[in-house]
Amino acid sequence: MMRWPELLSTRRLGQSAPRRTDDHRSPFEIDVDRFVFCSAFRRLQSKMQVHGPSLHSDQPGDYVRNRLTHSLEVSRVGRSLGQIAGQYLIQRGLVQGISAADVGHIVSGAAISHDVGQTPFSHQGEQAISAWWKTSPIAAEILAGLPPEWAYELTRFEGNAFGFRLLTRLEGWQPNGGLQLTCATLAAFSKYPWVGVLPPALRPHPMKYGIFASELDLFREVADETGLIEQQPGIWCRHPLAHLTEAADDICYRIVDVEDAVQVGALPFVEAEELLAPLADSQASEYAGLVGVERKLTYLRARAISTLITDTLDVWRDQHDRMLAGDKIPPLLSVAKHRAQLDRIERVTRSKIYRGERRAETMLIASRTIDMLLDGIAGMLLRREATSQDRELAIRDEATLDLLNRTRDPSRPLPRDRAGWVREMMDTIASMTDHAAIRMAKIIAGGLG
Repeated sequence: MMRWPELLSTRRLGQSAPRRTDDHRSPFEIDVDRFVFCSAFRRLQSKMQVHGPSLHSDQPGDYVRNRLTHSLEVSRVGRSLGQIAGQYLIQRGLVQGISAADVGHIVSGAAISHDVGQTPFSHQGEQAISAWWKTSPIAAEILAGLPPEWAYELTRFEGNAFGFRLLTRLEGWQPNGGLQLTCATLAAFSKYPWVGVLPPALRPHPMKYGIFASELDLFREVADETGLIEQQPGIWCRHPLAHLTEAADDICYRIVDVEDAVQVGALPFVEAEELLAPLADSQASEYAGLVGVERKLTYLRARAISTLITDTLDVWRDQHDRMLAGDKIPPLLSVAKHRAQLDRIERVTRSKIYRGERRAETMLIASRTIDMLLDGIAGMLLRREATSQDRELAIRDEATLDLLNRTRDPSRPLPRDRAGWVREMMDTIASMTDHAAIRMAKIIAGGLG
């Protein structure tokens, strides 16, 4: 059984002991602050949520959400879920010396950073990266010179694992531990606590994982500190608060994707109203007095989210003891009171929003952009292996290398060994915003930036 005193550990990754305390902020509140001020958080403002660049515009519109606004919304829902869960833990006498607000900050910190590893063009970007590694002749040549396990990660590139890598290794100025967040927040962040080098058939979720091999030791440190149960080698159970992080994300995207779809014309308001009203528990007289689509959508969205927060916590409390035992728990909303209506929303959004015309445009843009980036950069780095000095490169390759070095930190020499440069290349491309990726791809292909 896991225990809450360990699950709520304040020890920071990369530190053997706290460097200093803060009289005004809890360690978990500091986690949120550290993430909000890091560069990876700022880049989320130029990464799409659902509606990305189209063939007719570089912007999806002023209204619709991007990854940054989505992450902020998820963090607010996460804070509410965590704080109410914290009250439950205190009432049961399971924690001491910690407030309900502290638990809220843990879930808020995990929630606001949950999408930090998103590639350019969101899940379409992940799919495009994975497809390139599966089908490109250049990729086949590269993989032939790497251990076979690398293919498990690269041919199913996973933003969740890249997010953990960003938080624990790439961001921040500390020599160890990245942003040096608390182990509790990092464990609550980890929705898929198993390694990607496991064959998909052995993973609890064959299409998802949360740890690259390069960060396995770092995650093990988090797991040992928080007492997560290692069920099989390289596979841990979830932190109980990770279920709330997942639910906060599910609540937001299920509801606000409908709201955004109305704003971009992908879904008629009357249909959105039919989807959200059963969750909103609206007062007929109050709702009837609202004028305008945007006011009505705002009302329905707010009331629906409130309903789903209550649903989520009911299930979380019911499943609490099983979570501490390390049992496999389904997504909380999938067994919640209003799951039938949520299933209906999912069917409509998949058929009319996620597969609409603009979605197809974005997929084509993402695929073409990622292919141009990887063809140009990977091809250059593969040819670079045959040289002893960069000045031996052909003019075009030398220019591509210069462009790459201006995108990454040029003070760190680019590795010449294959494993080193592949990791560096993927860090650079996966970190890019949508528009930075498009611009760099155009330049590499010989177009205008």
